[in-house]
Amino acid sequence: MGTLGMGQRALQTQMKGLELTGHNLANVNNPNFSRQRIEVASTYQVEAGQDSQGTGVGMVSVQQVRDQILDAQIRSEKSVTGFLESRLTGLEYIQAGMGSVLNPFGQGAAENGGASGLNALFSDLIGTMHDVSGDPTSRTSRHMFLDAADALTSQLRNMDGQISDLEVRWDEELSSRVDETNQVISQIAALNQSIQKAERGGSHSANDLRDQRVKALETLSTMLPTNVSTDANGRLLLQVNGISVVEGETLISNLTVQSGAQGAPSLNWQPGGDAFVPAEGRLGGILEVRGSVLSEMRSDINALAEDLMQTLNQIHDQGFALDDSNGRSLFQGNNASDIRVNKELLDHPEWLQASNSVGEPGNNETIAAMISAIESPREALGERTYIEAHADMVARVGRTLQSTRTALEDQQAMESLMERQRDSISGVSLDEEMTQLVKYQRAFEASARLVTIVDDMLSTVLTMGR
Repeated sequence: MGTLGMGQRALQTQMKGLELTGHNLANVNNPNFSRQRIEVASTYQVEAGQDSQGTGVGMVSVQQVRDQILDAQIRSEKSVTGFLESRLTGLEYIQAGMGSVLNPFGQGAAENGGASGLNALFSDLIGTMHDVSGDPTSRTSRHMFLDAADALTSQLRNMDGQISDLEVRWDEELSSRVDETNQVISQIAALNQSIQKAERGGSHSANDLRDQRVKALETLSTMLPTNVSTDANGRLLLQVNGISVVEGETLISNLTVQSGAQGAPSLNWQPGGDAFVPAEGRLGGILEVRGSVLSEMRSDINALAEDLMQTLNQIHDQGFALDDSNGRSLFQGNNASDIRVNKELLDHPEWLQASNSVGEPGNNETIAAMISAIESPREALGERTYIEAHADMVARVGRTLQSTRTALEDQQAMESLMERQRDSISGVSLDEEMTQLVKYQRAFEASARLVTIVDDMLSTVLTMGR
């Protein structure tokens, strides 16, 4: 009877191997599945006097074929990839959203509502200033100069408005990504609970749930940098920058978005209130675009607008109009958001203060001084002209966009290499599984044959005793 029991255990073990191989084959196209193998061992021995007899084989456990170190490396790479993807997307939004505003020469203006590039508008302004200087009494030249100045200030306001629109868009993107992050964190805690419940008692392995958890952890890693470990009881511990987020089935912290004093948002962990500044992940990329790239652009365009107003107003205020009146500023406003040409001058071009002396309407000294100032390097702009300062801003965005695109391509190649390496370890191979299938099939047939032979032998013995 012991041999029949041995055959039974062998049949059960080989059947489990067949089922598991079928499960692997069914998931051959599942990218989140890691292949599984049964661990078998000889069962207990029976002592018979000076002899001992084996009792066959039994299944010990079902194990996933995984490399934990490689999984951790892939999570780390996904954080870097997520950061670069967010930054590239943000820079492309800036390029697309601001269109010809970032185009120094206004090329493609027809595709952007007829807007001209800022450098082209500065060139138009300087050209019309030379026209006024050549004939200070010409009402037409004055009109053209003031219209060019009005177009320039309108474009500066447009740039500021585009930056504001992009800030709002990225604030919304940040809130959406934080909600998505919190959902994944909650999912990980729920999966931990399901795994602990399924594996309670140690008789089962929740490998499919563990695959889902690996996927969730990698999804979370694209959002922010993660640190995954286990405690002495085998519970999964999830930390982010030293902050405990998940401990086993317990959800410890969630992310919240807080509006900053200057309007720039910040992230905090609740309930502790700890500030969170991610250096990687999509959240890190969003915060860099929102808090660094857009802020620098706003600072640059404000510096240009403020210096333009201050410089030209200072010279213009000292001049005299055709009727010898003065005291009117050329520009009004505080920065790029509200800079505009004085409406009185737009309505009355003769009030443009181009002369530096009373009773000399043909004098061009004031307008000549304005030309010299606008064409000269400005201390407030780092010893650059207005055109050079804007060109540098455009070039910086272009360089950052190109370097980010190159870095992302390299990073995606690195991540793909690691994923292929993991697939070679954990992925399902059709050839290997078919070999396993044949092996378990033959072993099952042999075990069945053993049972049949023992049954025949017992039948013979019983027949002999009649």
